[in-house]
Amino acid sequence: MKAVLFIHSSGTQYFRRIHGLWQAAAQAEHGDRLWVIVNLPDETLETIEVPLLFGRDRRNFLARRLAASFPHTHYHTATFLSGGRIKPGVAVLTGLSSADTVSNHIEKQHAPVTGVWGLAMLLTLMLKERHISDILLVMPDAHFLRILVIKQGRPVLTRCVRHDEEEDDKGVGEILRTRQHLENRHIFEHEQMPSVLYLGDTRQISAPLTAAGLTVMPLPEPLSPRGEAAYLHALFEYVSTSPAGQLAPLQLRVSHLTENVRRTAYAGIMTCLLAAILFGQEDFRALLSLHRRGQILNNELQQALSERAQLTGRISASGLDPARVRQAATFAALEIDAAPTPESILQLAASAIAELPQVRIKNLTYRFPKQGDRYCQGRTVIDLPLVNQKIELEIPPGSKPRDADNAAAVPNRYAELQFSILLTENLTTEAEVRKRISAVLKATEGIQLMEDPDAFSLINTLRGGFGMDAPRSENLWCMSVLWKAVPLKDLP
Repeated sequence: MKAVLFIHSSGTQYFRRIHGLWQAAAQAEHGDRLWVIVNLPDETLETIEVPLLFGRDRRNFLARRLAASFPHTHYHTATFLSGGRIKPGVAVLTGLSSADTVSNHIEKQHAPVTGVWGLAMLLTLMLKERHISDILLVMPDAHFLRILVIKQGRPVLTRCVRHDEEEDDKGVGEILRTRQHLENRHIFEHEQMPSVLYLGDTRQISAPLTAAGLTVMPLPEPLSPRGEAAYLHALFEYVSTSPAGQLAPLQLRVSHLTENVRRTAYAGIMTCLLAAILFGQEDFRALLSLHRRGQILNNELQQALSERAQLTGRISASGLDPARVRQAATFAALEIDAAPTPESILQLAASAIAELPQVRIKNLTYRFPKQGDRYCQGRTVIDLPLVNQKIELEIPPGSKPRDADNAAAVPNRYAELQFSILLTENLTTEAEVRKRISAVLKATEGIQLMEDPDAFSLINTLRGGFGMDAPRSENLWCMSVLWKAVPLKDLP
């Protein structure tokens, strides 16, 4: 919250801004930002012309003038009223000739001190913003009266004089003495004397000043009294914007500057974060999506582990070894993966007649023989070693793994495929077609022909005494198809 410490010759006052109004307070709180206004007779204003200087030359020029005007204090500064960096201007040298009282009050503060401003300099800047160029401003206090004279926008005189409560003229006498001084110094002639701007109740001073030939200027609306601060409200509102003319040395404002750096850093972090979200929103969304996906996968993993534990418990309760059940399930999955797929069977038959456009497949069947079954109508018998032999799925404890060259594989298994053809055109002889189909099948890896119309078998010729039997005349091929081999090392 904003707070103001008003130091004057009669003592000090604290004000805090609450709901838009400045209210009196016992002291500033720890989290407040504190501005200090000084209304002491030690404040001095000096207007100088600044020649056309740049950079270090200008800074050195102002530093020399400040050191000459305020040799015994560090509470001083130069504030420009006109001009700029590329043209000559007018600057006001302002400072406190003795600042021990101010330093003692600042060192006792718990809130960070934003800065210290002299009352006369603040009033000068406020009048400049309102384009009031010639004025005799009067600000009454309980025991002192601040008088500031502005000519053509420049301060020419400032006074902080004691005002006794026994005097009932509300400072009229001091105002008239100030006018006499201005006339004697020919700062203003009698006929050119500026109006009086009184920051207080003008009911008791209007008549005496008017009788003395002075004009009392109506109080502008922005300077009207508000709340407990009354006529100081506009002054406090202005100083809380941290205008030019700050007097305090750097070491007294360390806390405030540190807080500013911290806030700037936080603002930079927030700006970078907003920029990252604005310009990298796609990546940001992808990152959020990956994070959510990771959470989902983790939940699914935890659920799977829980279900696995429950399943293991049920298997153990049935008297079976869970490890053996897992091995059997894995072996079944490997067996299914090793078996020929329907797509591969159809592709095999299609490749056999791919170069023979006049040939069509008439019938095609395939099956996986069971234990004791015979292949191709019993002409050839192939044992099923997986059924008749015991396969070790585990390495006995204490034994070493077998070498890769000596590692046994799962005994071969076969599927049975048979198909017959239909000749749509008589472009070549039937024997030539059989020969070409048989050649393609024999050249295919893993195929063992058991019924081949192109082959000549003495046994079949002699059987029954009639030469080739009926099945051989149907252009029927029957064969075994080797499953993919699964090494023992891939088994669980």
